[in-house]
Amino acid sequence: MSSGRRSRTCSWPEPECRSPAPRSPAPRSPTRSSRRCEVVNLRAFRSLTLALATLALRDPTSVSFSLALAPALLVLFGLALGDAPVPLQDGLAAIDHQLPAIAAWVFAMTGLFTVPMAVLTRRESGTLRRLQATPLRPVTFVAADVSVHLVQVLVGLALLFAVGVLAFGARPTGAPAAIVPAALLGSVAFLALGYGLASVLPSSRSTLVVGNLLAIPMLFLSGATAPLEVMPQGVRDVAALNPLHHAVSLLRGAWLGEPWSGLLVETAAVAGLLVVAAAVAVARFRWEA
Repeated sequence: MSSGRRSRTCSWPEPECRSPAPRSPAPRSPTRSSRRCEVVNLRAFRSLTLALATLALRDPTSVSFSLALAPALLVLFGLALGDAPVPLQDGLAAIDHQLPAIAAWVFAMTGLFTVPMAVLTRRESGTLRRLQATPLRPVTFVAADVSVHLVQVLVGLALLFAVGVLAFGARPTGAPAAIVPAALLGSVAFLALGYGLASVLPSSRSTLVVGNLLAIPMLFLSGATAPLEVMPQGVRDVAALNPLHHAVSLLRGAWLGEPWSGLLVETAAVAGLLVVAAAVAVARFRWEA
């Protein structure tokens, strides 16, 4: 018999024969590739939105245009026309006829002038080029910029309707809440138009030229300045292609209590503007001039 110590043969699953359990890996911080899976970086979105809102508030032209111009126009119309009935509108008061039209002007002028001017000015000054050098994605910048302009437009619309109701006695025929989705759809659609223009226009100086070339016929053919019913049939046919005409009709119909089933054409036209303008803006977005 051997006096040496025999080595023990281990049989599974005795605890002393088990190999050490694999150590679980330490949690890893999100990598750049995982961050790319986010559509919008929320932290960057919040910071950029705050910065853009601060810049917007420091621009007196932008603030006065979106917040003060429309109520001032309504005051002029209200003092001039008051409760006078509108021709061919079954005795509808002028203030109730004009209030939704001026509301449409607010987001139309923001889309035609304010948005493209702001985007093109940032592009020409090199601000967008510096943002391009950061991990910021274009969709985050656009989402933040849209949010700032949208809040600005909605605050302007709220002030406008408050002046109309409190100062001139405007009253919606239907549910007051019906105007909210109509105003929201019109605002987003014309903001998209502004970004579409900014993606194709060569410089900020061209914004005023192109904006006026679009704004004047759009306003004239919107049914806001003069009833389309008194115009020739050819003019009415052209007005049917005008997105601002459909936006005015949509807001006016919602204000006067028309059912949404009777506003399908107007809703589809404004939504179509949103889709087409957004597609152009996404396809042609540029950080540099």
